[in-house]
Amino acid sequence: MTQLERYAQMMKVSVDKVQAHIALSVGAEGSVLAQTIQARADKIEISYEIESPEPPDRIAGLVRNARNGCYVRQTIGRPELFHDTITLNGRPLDTNDYPPPSR
Repeated sequence: MTQLERYAQMMKVSVDKVQAHIALSVGAEGSVLAQTIQARADKIEISYEIESPEPPDRIAGLVRNARNGCYVRQTIGRPELFHDTITLNGRPLDTNDYPPPSR
């Protein structure tokens, strides 16, 4: 979480060292040829190791702010935020006008 450094500075919280370990479990179902492919992220596990002279309540507040202030983390939780526009050879393309092939 790159936001840890940002919020540590804002909150004037001293952090000596941060290490993060991330494990991402993903999968996909469907068919590319049938245009039914659906990718998914099943789980994101993040383990933080923080070294700091600050009391636990200050670090808890820092982590809380960093989580809530992370644009990526907040976007993943709200997929309706994605609004695509596509142009093909300079003209708008609406993929709904061209449904996947039927079997």
